[in-house]
Amino acid sequence: MIPVSIVIRLIQEFGVLPYISGMLEPVMGIVGLPAETAIVWLTGMVVNIYGGLLSLFSIYPSFSEPLTHAQLTILLTMILLAHTIPVEVGIAKKTGVKFWIMFLIRFLGAIAIGAILNGIYSLTGTLQETVEMPEFLVPGHLGWGDWALNELKNYGVIIAVIFTLVVFVHLLEVVGFMKFINRMFLPMLGWLGISERMLPLTVIGMTMGLAYGGGLIVDEGKKEGTKPKDIFFAMTLMGLFHSIFEDTILIIGAGAHWTGVIIVRAIFAFAVTYIFVLATKRIDDEKFAKIFMTKSFRKKMDSEKTK
Repeated sequence: MIPVSIVIRLIQEFGVLPYISGMLEPVMGIVGLPAETAIVWLTGMVVNIYGGLLSLFSIYPSFSEPLTHAQLTILLTMILLAHTIPVEVGIAKKTGVKFWIMFLIRFLGAIAIGAILNGIYSLTGTLQETVEMPEFLVPGHLGWGDWALNELKNYGVIIAVIFTLVVFVHLLEVVGFMKFINRMFLPMLGWLGISERMLPLTVIGMTMGLAYGGGLIVDEGKKEGTKPKDIFFAMTLMGLFHSIFEDTILIIGAGAHWTGVIIVRAIFAFAVTYIFVLATKRIDDEKFAKIFMTKSFRKKMDSEKTK
């Protein structure tokens, strides 16, 4: 995150932000966000959620007007759907799903849910109040020395938040709440058509994070008899809806509203996965693998056939 902070600072100092914003202004317009927020979303996609938040705090004083609670919810929900792309989509590729397929699902999914939330909040007139960011997070333009000290304070806040979240999630495991949530999700995933082999792994990814669930699916995919649809449906759902405790609490703590972060995101993730299930229902495994899966996964399928 330290290099991210420096890059964002240089972007501000050399006046590059308007050019980046201008290129992505049409996309941000679709979701009802000012063009300046493009750099925040891009940072979240390339780095991680924390990097996205840091960039938001850094450039917020440069916004032509403050965000509303609806706009902040839209922006942070989009980051939830499309963040840490090089790492998380790379994990999806290791499970056997094509990199560009999973990238498009998360990138276009983020834009789609942003547009949906924008429509909901605009039509209902909800969350239109202006966001008031804490002054210590967005102090305005500072000299390099004061800026460095302020960034160190922000890192300290983020470290405290990460530590608190890790402890909280661990306590949920200790008291058995995570097992309860896992059992609750199992019937829903079965309804989506995810096989019994993938059910517990998918639930782990949804609750604990894509790195956990995806890593387990990488191992599962090496075993004989693993169906390409099982892996793809599981990774699609996890890609759009994972780490539902840690990331959700973090984003709500940053100011996003629970309606977008939890309810709309969950409905959207399950709906998109189910659409893929219905659309590919009559496609056989071999043809499905050619469209959605990597060459290495298809070679594994071919080798299993020759045994």
